[in-house]
Amino acid sequence: MKNTQRNAVFAAICNIRNMTEFDSAVVLTKDERALVHQMVCEGFRSGSIEFENTPANAEKLASDSKLSAYVSGLISNWLRKDTRLNGGSKYEIKNPGSRAGQSDEQMKTLRALRKQFEGTDKVAVIDAQIEKRKSELAAAKVKSVELTQDQIDALPEDVKQALGF
Repeated sequence: MKNTQRNAVFAAICNIRNMTEFDSAVVLTKDERALVHQMVCEGFRSGSIEFENTPANAEKLASDSKLSAYVSGLISNWLRKDTRLNGGSKYEIKNPGSRAGQSDEQMKTLRALRKQFEGTDKVAVIDAQIEKRKSELAAAKVKSVELTQDQIDALPEDVKQALGF
Protein backbone atom coordinates (compact mmCIF):
# COMPACT_ATOMS: atom_id res chain seq x y z
CA MET A 1 0.00 0.00 0.00
CA LYS A 2 1.31 3.42 -0.98
CA ASN A 3 1.81 6.18 1.54
CA THR A 4 -0.13 9.42 1.10
CA GLN A 5 1.92 12.54 0.43
CA ARG A 6 0.75 14.02 3.74
CA ASN A 7 1.79 10.93 5.72
CA ALA A 8 5.08 10.68 3.85
CA VAL A 9 6.06 14.22 4.88
CA PHE A 10 4.93 13.56 8.46
CA ALA A 11 6.83 10.26 8.62
CA ALA A 12 10.01 11.84 7.25
CA ILE A 13 9.87 14.63 9.84
CA CYS A 14 9.18 12.12 12.63
CA ASN A 15 12.11 10.06 11.39
CA ILE A 16 14.65 12.88 11.42
CA ARG A 17 13.41 14.24 14.77
CA ASN A 18 13.04 10.76 16.37
CA MET A 19 9.59 11.83 17.61
CA THR A 20 6.02 10.80 16.85
CA GLU A 21 4.24 13.83 18.34
CA PHE A 22 4.97 17.52 18.43
CA ASP A 23 3.76 19.97 21.09
CA SER A 24 4.08 23.03 18.88
CA ALA A 25 4.45 23.94 15.22
CA VAL A 26 7.44 22.22 13.62
CA VAL A 27 10.10 24.56 12.27
CA LEU A 28 12.78 22.71 10.31
CA THR A 29 16.39 23.82 10.17
CA LYS A 30 18.00 24.02 6.74
CA ASP A 31 19.71 20.65 7.28
CA GLU A 32 16.53 18.99 8.57
CA ARG A 33 14.56 20.29 5.62
CA ALA A 34 17.20 18.94 3.24
CA LEU A 35 16.92 15.49 4.85
CA VAL A 36 13.11 15.51 4.69
CA HIS A 37 13.33 16.67 1.07
CA GLN A 38 15.72 13.84 0.21
CA MET A 39 13.54 11.21 1.92
CA VAL A 40 10.34 12.37 0.19
CA CYS A 41 12.05 12.54 -3.22
CA GLU A 42 13.29 8.97 -2.75
CA GLY A 43 9.75 7.91 -1.83
CA PHE A 44 8.43 9.32 -5.09
CA ARG A 45 11.22 7.73 -7.12
CA SER A 46 10.68 4.33 -5.51
CA GLY A 47 6.93 4.57 -6.01
CA SER A 48 6.12 4.23 -2.30
CA ILE A 49 4.28 7.59 -2.20
CA GLU A 50 0.95 8.19 -3.99
CA PHE A 51 1.31 10.27 -7.12
CA GLU A 52 -1.53 10.51 -9.63
CA ASN A 53 -0.47 8.97 -12.94
CA THR A 54 -0.81 11.92 -15.32
CA PRO A 55 1.51 13.08 -18.10
CA ALA A 56 2.39 16.22 -16.08
CA ASN A 57 3.28 14.15 -13.02
CA ALA A 58 5.29 11.69 -15.11
CA GLU A 59 7.28 14.67 -16.36
CA LYS A 60 7.90 15.79 -12.75
CA LEU A 61 9.21 12.35 -11.82
CA ALA A 62 11.47 12.25 -14.88
CA SER A 63 13.14 15.55 -14.07
CA ASP A 64 15.13 15.92 -10.83
CA SER A 65 14.71 19.70 -10.82
CA LYS A 66 10.91 19.51 -11.29
CA LEU A 67 10.57 16.81 -8.64
CA SER A 68 12.72 18.87 -6.27
CA ALA A 69 10.56 21.96 -6.77
CA TYR A 70 7.38 19.92 -6.29
CA VAL A 71 8.64 18.30 -3.08
CA SER A 72 9.80 21.63 -1.69
CA GLY A 73 6.30 23.04 -2.06
CA LEU A 74 4.77 19.83 -0.76
CA ILE A 75 6.80 20.04 2.46
CA SER A 76 5.86 23.69 2.99
CA ASN A 77 2.21 22.86 2.30
CA TRP A 78 2.00 20.10 4.90
CA LEU A 79 3.99 22.03 7.50
CA ARG A 80 1.21 24.67 7.24
CA LYS A 81 -1.82 22.40 6.85
CA ASP A 82 -1.15 19.17 8.79
CA THR A 83 -2.42 19.68 12.35
CA ARG A 84 0.13 17.13 13.57
CA LEU A 85 2.89 19.49 12.35
CA ASN A 86 1.42 22.98 12.72
CA GLY A 87 0.73 22.93 16.45
CA GLY A 88 -2.83 21.67 16.09
CA SER A 89 -4.30 24.78 14.52
CA LYS A 90 -6.79 24.69 11.67
CA TYR A 91 -5.26 26.06 8.47
CA GLU A 92 -6.66 29.45 7.48
CA ILE A 93 -6.32 30.71 3.92
CA LYS A 94 -4.46 34.03 3.94
CA ASN A 95 -6.21 35.60 0.94
CA PRO A 96 -9.53 33.85 0.41
CA GLY A 97 -10.91 34.49 -3.04
CA SER A 98 -7.59 35.73 -4.40
CA ARG A 99 -7.69 33.04 -7.08
CA ALA A 100 -11.24 33.86 -8.13
CA GLY A 101 -11.58 34.27 -11.87
CA GLN A 102 -8.14 32.87 -12.74
CA SER A 103 -9.42 31.28 -15.91
CA ASP A 104 -11.41 34.36 -16.93
CA GLU A 105 -9.64 36.36 -19.65
CA GLN A 106 -11.12 39.67 -18.54
CA MET A 107 -9.86 39.12 -14.96
CA LYS A 108 -6.40 38.21 -16.25
CA THR A 109 -6.29 41.44 -18.25
CA LEU A 110 -7.51 43.52 -15.30
CA ARG A 111 -4.92 42.00 -12.96
CA ALA A 112 -2.15 42.62 -15.50
CA LEU A 113 -3.30 46.23 -15.85
CA ARG A 114 -3.31 46.61 -12.08
CA LYS A 115 0.35 45.57 -11.94
CA GLN A 116 1.18 47.90 -14.80
CA PHE A 117 -0.48 50.91 -13.14
CA GLU A 118 0.60 50.15 -9.55
CA GLY A 119 1.17 53.36 -7.62
CA THR A 120 -1.00 55.54 -9.85
CA ASP A 121 -4.52 56.90 -9.43
CA LYS A 122 -5.73 54.42 -12.06
CA VAL A 123 -5.43 51.51 -9.61
CA ALA A 124 -8.70 52.50 -7.89
CA VAL A 125 -10.56 52.32 -11.20
CA ILE A 126 -9.03 48.93 -11.99
CA ASP A 127 -9.79 47.61 -8.47
CA ALA A 128 -13.42 48.64 -8.83
CA GLN A 129 -13.59 46.84 -12.17
CA ILE A 130 -11.99 43.72 -10.65
CA GLU A 131 -14.57 43.67 -7.85
CA LYS A 132 -17.39 44.17 -10.35
CA ARG A 133 -16.11 41.28 -12.47
CA LYS A 134 -15.77 39.04 -9.38
CA SER A 135 -19.42 39.77 -8.58
CA GLU A 136 -20.46 38.96 -12.15
CA LEU A 137 -18.58 35.66 -12.06
CA ALA A 138 -20.06 34.77 -8.67
CA ALA A 139 -23.57 35.61 -9.89
CA ALA A 140 -23.10 33.48 -13.00
CA LYS A 141 -21.97 30.61 -10.80
CA VAL A 142 -25.03 30.96 -8.56
CA LYS A 143 -27.41 31.11 -11.53
CA SER A 144 -26.10 27.78 -12.77
CA VAL A 145 -27.47 26.03 -9.66
CA GLU A 146 -30.90 24.59 -10.47
CA LEU A 147 -33.29 23.96 -7.59
CA THR A 148 -35.92 21.25 -7.79
CA GLN A 149 -39.53 21.95 -6.82
CA ASP A 150 -39.11 19.53 -3.89
CA GLN A 151 -36.20 21.61 -2.55
CA ILE A 152 -38.25 24.79 -2.87
CA ASP A 153 -41.27 23.13 -1.23
CA ALA A 154 -39.08 22.12 1.74
CA LEU A 155 -38.35 25.78 2.56
CA PRO A 156 -40.33 27.46 5.36
CA GLU A 157 -43.34 29.44 4.13
CA ASP A 158 -41.95 32.83 5.21
CA VAL A 159 -38.71 32.20 3.30
CA LYS A 160 -40.64 31.14 0.17
CA GLN A 161 -42.76 34.30 0.37
CA ALA A 162 -39.73 36.53 0.89
CA LEU A 163 -38.02 34.98 -2.14
CA GLY A 164 -41.14 35.13 -4.29
CA PHE A 165 -41.78 31.39 -4.63
